[in-house]
Amino acid sequence: MSFLSVIKSIWKVVNFIREVFLNLVFLIILILIFSGIALIKEIQKEDTTPKHGTLVLDLEGIIVDSTLYNDNIYALQNKIYGKKVNLARENSLFELTQKIDQAAADPNIKNMALKLDHFVGADLSSLQYVGKYLAKFKANKKPIYAIGTNFNQSQYYLASYADKIALTPQGAVNLYGFAANNLYYKTLLDNLKINTHVFRVGTYKSAIEPFIRDDMSEEAKSNTTHWLTLMWNNYLNDISKERKKATTQLVPPSNIMLSELKAVNGSMSQYALSNGLVDVVTSNYEFEKNFFESVIQKEDLPEISIYDYKLKAENKPINKNITKPLISVVFVNGAIAEGENNSNIAGSQEIVTQLKNIRENINTQNIQAVVLRVNSPGGSVDASEAIRSELESLRDYQVPVVVSMGGMAASGGYWISTAADYIVASPNTITGSIGIFGIIPTFENSLSYIGVHSDGVSTSPLANNNFAKNLPDEMKQLIQMNIDNGYSTFISLVAKARNMTIEQVDKIGQGQVWLGAEAYRNGLVDKLGDFDDAIEMAASLANLTDYRIDWQKPETNWFNAFYSDMIAMLPKSTAEVLFEKLPSVKQIQQKASLWDKFSDKQNRYIYCLNCADVH
Repeated sequence: MSFLSVIKSIWKVVNFIREVFLNLVFLIILILIFSGIALIKEIQKEDTTPKHGTLVLDLEGIIVDSTLYNDNIYALQNKIYGKKVNLARENSLFELTQKIDQAAADPNIKNMALKLDHFVGADLSSLQYVGKYLAKFKANKKPIYAIGTNFNQSQYYLASYADKIALTPQGAVNLYGFAANNLYYKTLLDNLKINTHVFRVGTYKSAIEPFIRDDMSEEAKSNTTHWLTLMWNNYLNDISKERKKATTQLVPPSNIMLSELKAVNGSMSQYALSNGLVDVVTSNYEFEKNFFESVIQKEDLPEISIYDYKLKAENKPINKNITKPLISVVFVNGAIAEGENNSNIAGSQEIVTQLKNIRENINTQNIQAVVLRVNSPGGSVDASEAIRSELESLRDYQVPVVVSMGGMAASGGYWISTAADYIVASPNTITGSIGIFGIIPTFENSLSYIGVHSDGVSTSPLANNNFAKNLPDEMKQLIQMNIDNGYSTFISLVAKARNMTIEQVDKIGQGQVWLGAEAYRNGLVDKLGDFDDAIEMAASLANLTDYRIDWQKPETNWFNAFYSDMIAMLPKSTAEVLFEKLPSVKQIQQKASLWDKFSDKQNRYIYCLNCADVH
């Protein structure tokens, strides 16, 4: 074959690849155009949702404080790709409770059905907050019914608020207790010959243990067992109150549970019925058939999905030009890192920008108070401090700041809370973890193993620092002193904010984790309550009786918003499907991404890793 023939053959291959690539780009553009047209039509289409009927709480995915995507995007995704269950869907806690609250007073809503088979879960504090509004719905003489095939613990917690709980014949109620597990990498790092340099303060600072151990230390086990047991007892007490049955009947010890299960030939549904966990064992068809029989004389009411039930204008985010006094709500949701907000990441740059905008527009927008909603295990010291200092600057403007702690406000989450005038925590908030650590991996052994070596000169031992060499002793001493200083700063901030001595804070610090109720007794929070209590306190501190809530949202241009929304609608990869379907795979993916969060310029972190894995 001649040289010219080879060139022609290569050119044909290149040309083929070019055509395929251009066709793919063209196809994507067409999809975007038609999706945009569909979105416009969807918006313009007359709402055909029934105006009266049964509100169906048919949640998919998880409940979070602040969502990444709009509900309309998920609806459009279903229009384009067909109705599919999305276990990764994020549901706004506050939009959900606003809908339930609105439905409680809506004469067109007669009752509620809980169909939660696709609800993955939420932290206990969020479940309690939803439960509060379910109880309010029932108080308006509107019954709630629940049916499930396999209730997980989050699903059953919400179902316990129902007047009647039904279970399918082959179903089960899986109440086994809480667990807090972690992955440990010491042997893996050793096998990869990665040298992990760790610097920490705090006897109980277990967040760093996964990188230096293959198991949980006794100190960490003791602390975790303590607060995890308290949380489980709180869970049991709540469902016991709603079901009006003793906790020992609903969830007996495992040996008694196995004996009782054996007595009903291993039938999980009959076991649940005999122990009072459910009221009836029935099929979905029979449940639907008899759903309204005893309540509204067999009236055939249509079902209205919680996703189709729209909030009225007065319940939606408000126009910032409105003159009524505002209480601005800012979210710190996820691990605290520099940059912008993202899924499971609280971007300090974006949060600081929101707080600055509040400060700069206090008079023009009539902002009278700020509620900081914290649901975070912490993160970077620099990123946490940026948020805390910006919050503190609001004091110069006499704007009260109230922190509302969600399921977790630990380590860096507590660091930023020290700038508040008042802290409200749920009894089940995971908080405290007042401690600090540093971590720097170096790869000199890994590189040496494959034949790569690093050498050179420097003007100082402190300058001779790179990933391909062991840390100089002088650098190790410098970092450890910086970590010690960071801990000293942390406990000083807490001592000043809580009117305590350094010694008092150190005693409850050292990285120890506390539940909200214990944190209250230890003086770390001012009140036990929920988000509503935080809003009321902010209004009280600002002397407000008539106000509106301003839900702070990130400022994004139309292209970024459209792009991110379209990403939400694209078909999922095999990896994403695995992460949704297999919890263990998802946990590994989340742990593997932990290194991305460790980007503090001084390698200092206030992060509670073990707190984040309760299930």
